[in-house]
Parts: sequence; structure tokens; C-alpha cells
Amino acid sequence: MKWGCRSKSRWLAFLVAVVTMSGATWVRAASEPGPMEVIRAGTDRVLEVLNLGGAEPTPERIKQRREEIREIAYDYVSFEEMSKRALGRHWKKLSPQERDEFVELFQKLLYNTYIDRVDTYTGGEEKIYYDQERVEGDYAQIKTRISYKESEIPVEYRMVRTNGKWMVYDVVIEGVSFVNNYRKQFDEVLTNRSFDHLLSVLRDKIAQLEKS
Repeated sequence: MKWGCRSKSRWLAFLVAVVTMSGATWVRAASEPGPMEVIRAGTDRVLEVLNLGGAEPTPERIKQRREEIREIAYDYVSFEEMSKRALGRHWKKLSPQERDEFVELFQKLLYNTYIDRVDTYTGGEEKIYYDQERVEGDYAQIKTRISYKESEIPVEYRMVRTNGKWMVYDVVIEGVSFVNNYRKQFDEVLTNRSFDHLLSVLRDKIAQLEKS
């Protein structure tokens, strides 16, 4: 995905989507929260984590933020649904073991691709507006906006209800779907090469990111 000149708002939108399911543990009462409740409460939790340490966080605070984001994202995002949609038609051809391996690598790829952006976050200038909730069965769409200085970015969260909880599986920023972006990249590889080759590419990319 290209972040462009308004990268701070764009990456914040993505990061909020990736870890927004933290709200599920903060707003649960007698009944499970609806999708809009999850997004709203999760956003508050994300910003709380990002603001750890203030404008100039110490290395210890930065490490703490990274670990909290990893824990939240891995616990509450539907990476299986995200992976399934990112692979598209190729998902059906995979064995259960291959699917599990892909989901695990995709998780690591996402974390290592975006976690360094946490270190540069200072916060306090953005405003988030919650505009619309649309629910159809076990799927929901939540439309929001992130306002930063003189720019405003529309963000749509796509969610699925799994075991009674609403979980994010895609985020659309200014009309560009995160899942669709990866699907195009994966499809280009799988159209001409094997699934094992794709796994090898992911492993190499993760190794590069972990060294940087």
C-alpha cells in the first residue's frame, strides 16, 4: 500500500484497524459489544498504547508499546479471515497445514512491516469520527474518518463475527483495500510459481525486516 504525503494519518488508520480488537475486552458487559462499540473502544485503547511515554518515549517505553501492540493484534484480529481473503482463489487449494503456516507468516509479515512506525508516533493531533455502522448477518462495515491538521481520511473497517466476537479482517483507506492490495501481490506470485515459493518469499522478507 502506498502511504503518500499524508503517511501519518494513513498508518494510524491501518494500525488502529490492526489492533482495534482490544476493545472487545474493555467494553464487554452482559452481552457482546456491537461492531461500532468495538471499533470505538478499540481505537481509544490503541491511542492509549501509542501515547505511552509521551512525545519523547524512552527505549523502554517504545519496547513496551511494541509488545502491547503485538499481544493485542495477535489475540484479537482475525488473521485467518484476513489470510483467506488475501489469498483469494488459492486458499481452497491449500491443506490445513499449509493454511496454518501461511497465517503464521502473514502475521509476522504484518507486524514487522508496520511496527517500526510506532516508534515515530507522537500523537495528540488527530481526531476520529464514527459515521456509520452497517451489519448484515455475521459481517459488518464501520465507516469512520481520521482528521489530521488540514487533511481528512475516510477509513472503513470490515469485520466478521467469530465465536460471538466482532473481529477486523480488512481496512479500506481512501477506497484502497488493505486485503485487496496484498491479494494482487500474492496472486502475481502464485500465478507463475508454487505456494512453497511464496512461503519462501515471505520468510526472506520477514528475516530482512527483523534485521532492520
